[in-house]
Amino acid sequence: GINAEYGSSRGDIYTESALIDYLELEVRGGRGGVGCASIQKLQRNKSRPDGADGGKGGSVYFKTTKNRLDFSHVSSEIIGNSGSVGMSKNKVGAQGTDIIVPIPVGSIVGCQQSQKPLAELDEADELYLAASGGKGGRGNRTISSESRSGRDKHFCFDKEEGQEGELLSLYLEMKIIADIGLVGLPNAGKSSLLRAISAAKPKVASYPFTTLRPHVGVIHYDGYHRLRMADIPGLIEGSSLGCGLGFSFLKHIERCKSLLYVIDMSNPDCDPNDTINILQKELEAYKSGLTKTVVGIVANKIDLLDGPQKILELAREFPHYKIIPVSALERRNISAVRDVLEPFKYRYVHDSELDVQEWNRDKDGIS
Repeated sequence: GINAEYGSSRGDIYTESALIDYLELEVRGGRGGVGCASIQKLQRNKSRPDGADGGKGGSVYFKTTKNRLDFSHVSSEIIGNSGSVGMSKNKVGAQGTDIIVPIPVGSIVGCQQSQKPLAELDEADELYLAASGGKGGRGNRTISSESRSGRDKHFCFDKEEGQEGELLSLYLEMKIIADIGLVGLPNAGKSSLLRAISAAKPKVASYPFTTLRPHVGVIHYDGYHRLRMADIPGLIEGSSLGCGLGFSFLKHIERCKSLLYVIDMSNPDCDPNDTINILQKELEAYKSGLTKTVVGIVANKIDLLDGPQKILELAREFPHYKIIPVSALERRNISAVRDVLEPFKYRYVHDSELDVQEWNRDKDGIS
């Protein structure tokens, strides 16, 4: 039966580390238990074989949950639990406990060798069999009964090893990494905004490409509602042609449901209007229609402005976007960002609603 969880499903414990939205791993089902060779003595010098079969190895499953943000909790090697050995007196070995690995809703399971997807798991609580456990070895009771014919009373004293579990080289890929992706040029303040509005703690520094991998933070709302926000590595002009972090950056953007521009309003070398045009151009060059997912513009670093003139010009130039002036560093007007994004929130399962058995990753060959 399926009665073990791989890792905990509780809380947002992965919001402080870099997002892992693609992972290659090896998954092996548990080995079947060894069969038993045993002879039961009966009355009048009679005997019979009573060595039972070994138990089937445990299988490995993936199960989707809304309480996982990425694959940072998943090991690159997962081995199922072995079945128990068969015993005398016809006691069949116990089946190895199946392992369930929780993964985010919207995950793709694929084959490394062919680079083709095997399953797309778009609903919560979907279960996918990743690797089956091996068959248990036969005991001498089974071997004897299958080899006897007619009145042949010959008993076999042999036993079999359990079969190896299924071994597969898979990859896990997230179709959606966040509800909102922060998009902007390097040093626009995306990481600072994510720190200010969520529990995430991405690296913040004043040089390009501080963020080399996406970070995900969680914004909580009342009633067990939240949304996931991703700090995407900085885009530069020419990203759609492979410049800078190039296609890897744009691939992350494509996996966000909606986008939010973050603009450095204090940069004297780059006009905010020109910045928006660069972002628009690069997104459309990579994938037509991607700019339609943009829901607003965060005009950051207003603490360094002398007045509202630049913000007013930005609003006149892009009237179809909601403009949100903020200072992520001083945490000014952060509540306005929360309010704009509230329609994108979703309900999640809270700790008090969970009834999940915890599984220790360090046991039974899981590392």
